Amino acid sequence: MTDVVYLHVGGPKSGTTFVQHVLQANAEALAQAGVLVAGPRLELIHAAMAVRGDRRLEQLPESAASAWERVATGVRAWSGHSAIVSYELFAGASAAQASAALQALAGLEVHVVVSARDLGKSIPSAWQEQLKFGLTKPLEKWRPPAETVADSEWGWRTMQPANVAARWGADLPPERVHVVTVPGDSADSSELWHRFAEACGLSHLTGLDLSMERVNESLGVVEAELLRRVNKALDGRVQGSRQRSLWIRDVLAHQVLAPIGREPIGLTDAQLGEAQDEANRAAAAILAAGYRVHGDLADLRPGSGQGRLPGQVSDREVLESATLALADLLVWAGQSGADPHGSTPGSTPGAASGSTPQEGAGGRLALARSAVRTTLHRVATPAQSRQVAELEARVAELEAQVAAERALHLRVASLTDLVQELLLPAAQQDKRVTSSALRSYRKGSL
Repeated sequence: MTDVVYLHVGGPKSGTTFVQHVLQANAEALAQAGVLVAGPRLELIHAAMAVRGDRRLEQLPESAASAWERVATGVRAWSGHSAIVSYELFAGASAAQASAALQALAGLEVHVVVSARDLGKSIPSAWQEQLKFGLTKPLEKWRPPAETVADSEWGWRTMQPANVAARWGADLPPERVHVVTVPGDSADSSELWHRFAEACGLSHLTGLDLSMERVNESLGVVEAELLRRVNKALDGRVQGSRQRSLWIRDVLAHQVLAPIGREPIGLTDAQLGEAQDEANRAAAAILAAGYRVHGDLADLRPGSGQGRLPGQVSDREVLESATLALADLLVWAGQSGADPHGSTPGSTPGAASGSTPQEGAGGRLALARSAVRTTLHRVATPAQSRQVAELEARVAELEAQVAAERALHLRVASLTDLVQELLLPAAQQDKRVTSSALRSYRKGSL
């Protein structure tokens, strides 16, 4: 039976993805050393939703509501000495919800691990995450929800480490509450892991694979402003959390826009001051509570380097980014098997379970064209109308290329059928059928 469990409860955007990738990549080696890495990830997502009483559970299979009980049972059943449970959105639980969750681990030595980063960077990160679900408010007019907003996943409730530690550590001795700070940009990428490993009693383990690339799903300032304008152009036509996460976040933001540009996003003077106040408040509260700190609390304070604000991005920059995005969306749609005529081979539009025709593979290309083409019109000034026309002409060329590739695929399929016919043993050939196949191939393919 497990003796010790480390609950890494967040916060979000604090290097959690990197830490979780290291844990998963080394799960077998850790298991041999007596350490369980709880999972899989989907189970942890559902467990966090169950702990927080997330309303979206009603839209999921009934089993999702009992995910936390299954995670706790798996931890208890582990024959090694310790277990690690890591998922960032446990951070949003209230004190009462955290206390109830810890009851499922009663009798074990429970440690809570909270990770946090430069709180100045947390503000544009949180704003971006909201953009990925349809937000249209400019950064300059946005501020993180206060700690008292109970259902906020992207506010001071989850990003400010003292707030998370106070709720999850209310029933624990302070020495079992650990705050891990994310080192500055100049630090070795493995430093975050070493700090986390120290918090979880893993420092003695050597030879672990730390070569994971740091996943960077952040948008540059131009691409973030483009996404905000696309959200306005969509005008609510992508409905539901699941569909927004699939199309706006996973496809447009992560796969298309994130690789285009990485220019840092700045803050207003008011936002910078708010981040400094929260960092000072967090450091004072952590020291007063006696929590164990792994790293330096100075890492929480906003750095001096600030980028541009999204409102300072020019229409020309947005237009150029939108052009690249539209081209990449077309390539993505083609590689994903989308058919511009509305279906995929062997299927009908919208045949996927629970999907509408627009959600099928054919709808991917239509959605991509509609969203970004509308954005091209809306972001362009009158003086740029000629450029928009040229870009649309280029789009037409790309669409023609897609159509040509489809025709080639049909031609290959026809040739395959013909070859199969001609390769039949002579005794099995019907000369009239063979001649008909040749005529059809010459007429439709050559």
